[in-house]
Amino acid sequence: MSEKTNLPEDERWWDYYSDQPYVLDKHNKPRFTADNLIESIKTFATLIGVSPFLLWRYLTLKQKPSTTSVKDFAGLSISPNPKYTSEICEMVDELGVEQLLIRIPVWKLDHLDDYLKFAELFANKTILINILQNRDSVLKPEQWADHVRTIVSSCQSISRTFQIGNAINRSKWGCHSTADYFILQNQVEKLRADFTEIKFLGSSVIDFEPVATLRTLINAQPYHLDGCATLLYVNRRLSPYNKQFGLFDLEKKIQLIYAILSLSNKSEQKLWITENNWPLLNTKPYTPNSGHPRSTVDEQTQATFLKQYYQIAYRSGLVEKVYWWQLINPGYGLVDSREKRLRKMPSYHAFKSLLGGGLL
Repeated sequence: MSEKTNLPEDERWWDYYSDQPYVLDKHNKPRFTADNLIESIKTFATLIGVSPFLLWRYLTLKQKPSTTSVKDFAGLSISPNPKYTSEICEMVDELGVEQLLIRIPVWKLDHLDDYLKFAELFANKTILINILQNRDSVLKPEQWADHVRTIVSSCQSISRTFQIGNAINRSKWGCHSTADYFILQNQVEKLRADFTEIKFLGSSVIDFEPVATLRTLINAQPYHLDGCATLLYVNRRLSPYNKQFGLFDLEKKIQLIYAILSLSNKSEQKLWITENNWPLLNTKPYTPNSGHPRSTVDEQTQATFLKQYYQIAYRSGLVEKVYWWQLINPGYGLVDSREKRLRKMPSYHAFKSLLGGGLL
């Protein structure tokens, strides 16, 4: 019997140290089905059909000077923590960050008032709300729609922009295929008539997986996105200047995602990077990866890569906003909370420097 069996239901699958679901056990991993096969065929057909246009768009796409101010560009994710509420407010002010992201999980609706009270502390900031899904969201789509309606209704005085879903290409987050993501987004599309002033972002693909991005941005589904949100982590290649597949450094990854977006029939041509960070060495269980040095760095290197990431994204002129995940976490954040007092790491000071003019 699993050692997680006696835990509360959400704690059986959610790792509170790293703020993400546990890796699925083998017996819980999704099996390949006929529906998955059909979805894979559709994805492959889309890729083949679009490839010539995508290649042309990628090769001819030129970077353009960014017209976005640093304060509008550089964002930060924050999470409620009753132990450190006043410190979070003080650090947000000290950093000078104006763009904030707050996650609200649908399985925490009984704590929605707590999230609202936390968000209201930052009423003078621009807040993006990321609505998190789980497997029940896919299996019970009407319930998912009710949850999204409740969150948007409650938060629309605080935020006008909502990111739908998170890491939809990772089974541990609830979606076992892009078809499952379509279920979630199509339910949200039905709510648009009631929220005409609200902007909805998707498709919330994590890491550099351009085929998943293409499938969720070019298809015959009825939904429409007001912008593309991507969780563009590059830490597995260490430096943002290092290449994946021998070709794609961070600059080229952004260029390819934007090229896909420019061909999209599902989204406005606005690209938001809503998550990135570098996990830190020797911080288990807080680090969200294996802790292996090939994708985990020391604190000073994290600060260096943070600055490079923001500079590359900003100078591309293709990205609207970039958010670091997150302020307080010993495994990947800007602040270490393992001791009796909060310790601001080098990345905290690097982020503050960017907002003070070091981005340009």
